[in-house]
Amino acid sequence: MTRKSAKILETKISRIIKATIPKVARPIGSEDTAELIQDTLASAAEMIESMERQGKEPIPNSIAYYSIQRTKSGRRSTGAQRTDVMSPGFAMDNEDLFSMDADIGTDEGCPMSLHDVIAADSEDPSEVVLRDMDWHEFMSGLDARKRRILAELMVGMGTNEIAKLFGISAPRVTQLKREIGVHLKVFMGDDILAEIGRETTWRRDIRCLHEKNEWKHLKLDKIDDPAQVHMAQEMFG
Repeated sequence: MTRKSAKILETKISRIIKATIPKVARPIGSEDTAELIQDTLASAAEMIESMERQGKEPIPNSIAYYSIQRTKSGRRSTGAQRTDVMSPGFAMDNEDLFSMDADIGTDEGCPMSLHDVIAADSEDPSEVVLRDMDWHEFMSGLDARKRRILAELMVGMGTNEIAKLFGISAPRVTQLKREIGVHLKVFMGDDILAEIGRETTWRRDIRCLHEKNEWKHLKLDKIDDPAQVHMAQEMFG
C-alpha cells in the first residue's frame, strides 16, 4: 500500500467505519464492536491493495461502504466461508444452534444431552492401531513359552490349568507371570496397568452429570443423616 493510500485509510475510511460499524454490525459469539471495527479496516486495506495492483485510484466512500457491508453480512477479513460452524456467517444463517449440554430427553429415566448422543463407545481407530503395534513389538520380546502363557491367560485359563498344560508347577507359572508383568512395565511404563483401567475423562464427566441429576431428584426428607442432607443441599440446591 502506498503512503497516499495509507493516509486515505487512516483519515477518511477509518472515520466512516468507526462511526458506522457500531450501528449496523452485530457481534457474533465472542466478538465485540472494537474487534469488528479492526476487522473492517483490514478488509478495507485489502480492497485498497487490490485496486492499486489493478492501477486504479482508491475511492474512500466506496471502499468504506463495501468493507462495512462485508462485515455486516458475516464475512471477515480472515475468510468468508459460511459452511464452517465457527464462522460468523454460519451463525447468522443458522439461528437455531444448540448447546452441547441441551436436554434432549431421557433414557430409562436418566436425562440425556447432545454429549451423550454423539459420544462413541468404540475406541478411536488410530489408538487401536497404535496399541496393536506396541503389543506386537512387546510380544516379540518374549520367548515362545511366555507368549503362549500370555495367550492362554488372555482367553481365561487359570494358573493350575496352565501348569498342567506345560507340565510345570503352579508356583513356576506364577513366577513366569510375574516376569511377564515386569517386562510389560519396562516396555510400556510403570503406569500402564493403571491406564488400562482408567475411565476416560469425557465418560467420567457424563457419569458424574448423570449421578448429579439423580441426586437432584432425591427427596431429602428420606435421608436420615442430617449431615448428608446438608451436603446434598450445598451441592445441588
